[in-house]
Amino acid sequence: MNIINQMYGNIIKKCIENSFKREIQLGSVDNYLDFFKCLDDFLLGIVKKTIIDSFESIDFQFKNSTKRKVLYYTKGLYPRTMMTLFGEITFYREYYVPKGSNSDGFYYVDELFNLPKRDYYDPMIKALIIEKSSQFSYIQSGEVVGDMIGKKFKSLLESSYAKISRQTVYNVIKHADMDYVMDDVKANVDTIYIQFDEKYVYTQGTNKLKKEIKAAVIYTGIEKEYTNRNKLVNRHIITTLGYPTEIKHKCLDYIYKTYDTNKIKTVMISGDGAQWIKKSTTDFYFHDKITVHFVLDRFHTNQAVNHITTNEDIKYYLRNYIQNGSRKSFKELCDLLIIENPNRFEIIETNKNYILNNWNPIQRQNHKLFLGCSMEGHISHVLAAPFSSRPKAHSLHMLAKRLVIRELYVNKLDTKKVYLDNHISPTPDSSIGDWNITYPKTVFDTIGHKVTERYKTFRNIINTTLFS
Repeated sequence: MNIINQMYGNIIKKCIENSFKREIQLGSVDNYLDFFKCLDDFLLGIVKKTIIDSFESIDFQFKNSTKRKVLYYTKGLYPRTMMTLFGEITFYREYYVPKGSNSDGFYYVDELFNLPKRDYYDPMIKALIIEKSSQFSYIQSGEVVGDMIGKKFKSLLESSYAKISRQTVYNVIKHADMDYVMDDVKANVDTIYIQFDEKYVYTQGTNKLKKEIKAAVIYTGIEKEYTNRNKLVNRHIITTLGYPTEIKHKCLDYIYKTYDTNKIKTVMISGDGAQWIKKSTTDFYFHDKITVHFVLDRFHTNQAVNHITTNEDIKYYLRNYIQNGSRKSFKELCDLLIIENPNRFEIIETNKNYILNNWNPIQRQNHKLFLGCSMEGHISHVLAAPFSSRPKAHSLHMLAKRLVIRELYVNKLDTKKVYLDNHISPTPDSSIGDWNITYPKTVFDTIGHKVTERYKTFRNIINTTLFS
């Protein structure tokens, strides 16, 4: 049973019951909007009163407990104002200081519910900020979450006052820990598909240099979602700001956790033909009998042809030569175009060499297991939308933070839960949360003194059962 529910379940239940007994003051109700607002205010008042009464009642019980009287002094009541999803609340709680120790004091309620010190916004609001920042800008995230706080229906003026500032959203993301551990699945599949690409974004404090984000999409097949639209099966997206080895290591970690690599027969890798992508094929030989193919995606193949010429008839012949594997004919036609268009020599030569250097990977587009490459679309939706759709630059630290949050979101992981798991411990510290704790007579207790008969007499606790 959860320790809070075990110790204070009856108190919280009583506070809820008492909150519903509050006096109802009905204002003027002239239309549906007035009725809705009246009901909204009443329900919000009940919840806020329940939270305040629960905090203060729990603190009062701890204050009067035997454990507290033995171990801690009280130093007076102090208020704390905090913004919750139901609106702003202010509650009072005691400040406790350990007896016979120079250690800092604490607020029991704050520790019990893991409320961070000196934070105005509660963890639930921060978790929502993290979730919305995976989709929106700082300003938009603050506006969306602000509208979720308090009243369900706000006027335009109320919404403007409720919105959370850009700096607050920035600070929440900056100090967020988003570590998570993937479960071991070990599923059986015959073929793994991996797509690689990169995206450049502007950064701050680097003389306007761009930072490269490397991305990978791992999936096991394609299935029809609805008419004229397919979706990737078991899609998982991985990103990194590091070197090519880092993203390959992250891909390997994911594959080893998710699939039984001994059962994989084929790995199909696709991308734009960059050297780091081509070289990655050597990293995915999970066993001796596996086959690993690199395939150049059709987008970059067609793009190169379009750069060679704008004439549709010539494009047709170039594509036909490529599809039929007529390497010599393709090269001869390109050389003829250079002779006829000497002013376009560099463009034609560059794209001709691009196709010739990737001739075998292009021919593998006809492989029966190749399902196409949607990496350009993923780059656009996953990375370009939040990071480069507007002319802005990112600090490297914040770029790394937002990249993790974005990756969690596109992989359909609950960003709120990941944030709360990292910031709210499931149980409070045992030194203040466990009432059943006993202390042996030959070790130091939580106050820092050795428990002896003389010490018990000095503290006037000879008749207590605390150290039994």
